[in-house]
Amino acid sequence: MGKTKTCGCYATIVVAAVVLLRLAVGCHFLYEGIWKMVPSNNFTPEGFLGQSKGPAKEFYYMFLPDLKGEERLQMAEVYRLKLDKGSVVDGTTRRLGWTLPVFEKEWFNYFESYKTRYGLDAPELDPEREATLKEAKAIFNQYVTSLREYALENRDEIRGYIASKARFEQSLKTTKNGAEYQRIRDWDAQMKYRGEGQKFAKEPEAMGENMQLDLWEILSPEQQKMGRISKMAYGTNRNGLMRFLASFPGIKEWADPSDAGLLDLTVTLGLTAIGLCLILGFCSRLAALGGACFLFNVVLSQFPWPTVYPYTSDMIGHAMVFNKDAIEMLLLLLLAILPSGRWAGLDWFLWNFCGKYIYKWYGIRRDPLVPDCMSDVEPCACCC
Repeated sequence: MGKTKTCGCYATIVVAAVVLLRLAVGCHFLYEGIWKMVPSNNFTPEGFLGQSKGPAKEFYYMFLPDLKGEERLQMAEVYRLKLDKGSVVDGTTRRLGWTLPVFEKEWFNYFESYKTRYGLDAPELDPEREATLKEAKAIFNQYVTSLREYALENRDEIRGYIASKARFEQSLKTTKNGAEYQRIRDWDAQMKYRGEGQKFAKEPEAMGENMQLDLWEILSPEQQKMGRISKMAYGTNRNGLMRFLASFPGIKEWADPSDAGLLDLTVTLGLTAIGLCLILGFCSRLAALGGACFLFNVVLSQFPWPTVYPYTSDMIGHAMVFNKDAIEMLLLLLLAILPSGRWAGLDWFLWNFCGKYIYKWYGIRRDPLVPDCMSDVEPCACCC
């Protein structure tokens, strides 16, 4: 009798500890998800995945199209032509300068969507809408002119950057030097080129954002009630599915219609859902398994091995394979094995009204993952 009470008391303590662990991990995931939804926090997976290191880094770079800015910084000359049945009329070609075609094309597409969305493309417009269209065209042409001026002013620097980066990448392919100092130099050079490319591309992107804001502010209150058009994304980073999803209320305020935006949305909603499920004890095993898979990717992208450069900051600590993320991943795997949601959560209802009958249907008398000590022994009086 005494042995049974002792086992019951011990089982109750273990149950309480596991439930507390589930709640703590759930709060961590939930807060991470909510924090990423706040627009002012400017969360983007580019900063994290862009620093991926170790043997799997190239896999994670695939989720960030045009990470080095090469595509967005391709340049072209601009001409004004007069066409007659698809042919250029002689003597009408006039050179206008240089531009960044990826940006300009996206801006023109946005402006066409803008006119269609707010009723500015009708054959006949009332005086108010006609004035709005005239002002919108002036704003749009001003930004296109600024983009072309930027391309002309930075033409030589951008060309020099692209040529220098191409030579560096070619040397990486042909030179096989595994010395530590060379790996450090190569990594630092890669980050330097990436930073330069992003710097050249950020200003046109900021122009595009300001253009959207200026075009929005000239709309009438009735037109603004129709909602904003989703943000712009450039080149191969543009994602059609995310462009559709980013138009929904509650998402368009912080999501971008790009591949990186889709990854951002998936991570943000996934972390939030995992945190809520763990706190509520709802599908807690599945949520814990999802959290473990997420952390496995975190560990793999930031490979915690002492000799892998860039080295982990001493402020964070020192680790060899098992860093903080790896330890939390193991805790989540433990929660995926134990039915903690049935002990203090909504999984109790799922199990008693659905789960155990499914087990019986397949001839299984009890959940094989629940220890006997926690399912067959009655707690002692002090634990009731």
